[in-house]
Order: sequence, then C-alpha cells, then structure tokens
Amino acid sequence: MNENLMQIVAGLVVVNLVAWGGFMALQDDDTKEYIDRVIYQQPDVDIANVTVTIDYNGMEANATANANITTVSYNVTVIDDTSAFNATVEASKGNFGLKFTWYSSFNGAFIDEIDGVPGSPCYWELIYNGNSSQVGASSLILQENDSITWKYNTDWC
Repeated sequence: MNENLMQIVAGLVVVNLVAWGGFMALQDDDTKEYIDRVIYQQPDVDIANVTVTIDYNGMEANATANANITTVSYNVTVIDDTSAFNATVEASKGNFGLKFTWYSSFNGAFIDEIDGVPGSPCYWELIYNGNSSQVGASSLILQENDSITWKYNTDWC
C-alpha cells in the first residue's frame, strides 16, 4: 500500500506541476497582452508649445484689450487640436476678444475680428513661421516651437 500511495502522490504532484506551469504560462501571456495593449499602446496625444503674435499694423488704437500696443505675443500650449485656429483661441482666453465664422464648406474658421479690430474692410493675415500661410488657420497644424502671427493687412483695402 505504501508503494501505491507513493505512486498516487507522485502522480498528483506531476499533475499539479503541469497544471501550475500551464496556468503560469497563460498568466504571462495575458499579462504581456495587457501591458502591450493597455499600457504601452495608449493613443498618442498631440501637444505643441507655440507662439501666437498679434500685429495690429497701425490699428492698435482701435484695440480693446491691447490699445496702443503694436504687437503682442502669447506663448500657449495646444493639446490634441494643434491647429493655428485652436492656438489662437487659446491665446485669446483672458487676453483679447476673438470673433470668427465657421464655414462647413471650407471645414474651417474665418477670423472676423481680433481684439475689437474688425477684419473688414481689410483682413487679418495668417503668417506661419515668418511666411504667409498657404492654408487656413483650421487646417494649419502646428508643431513644437512654431509661431503664427495675425497681421492686420491693409494691402487690399
């Protein structure tokens, strides 16, 4: 009976070791999958620290918040939506008024007024890193350390 008991105990030990090893192998796979899927593959968040400058170009006397200041700059951080439009909205918060019209046909905003200075009969020109932007503010995606300037342009009025 001792020999039979020893064989049964040995068999149970082997079965338990195999079962435990299989369980641990499954746990490792699940844990690795969890880490890969949940922890390391979080969606990327777009973020950019940018400078937004307002150049009143002679219209500073008409400004409401920044009267008699020719140019003023704001350093802002934009998260998720790093468009020039969103950066302008962030810069305006608590600093100056901003009026715009959203055009769904263009999928973007048109700046109507900055700091009480209307864009009519002239217009607010968007300058990106020193050059006139080729796209609208809603389509211009900014990167870290980019700069935009809204210049009151009187060339065509």
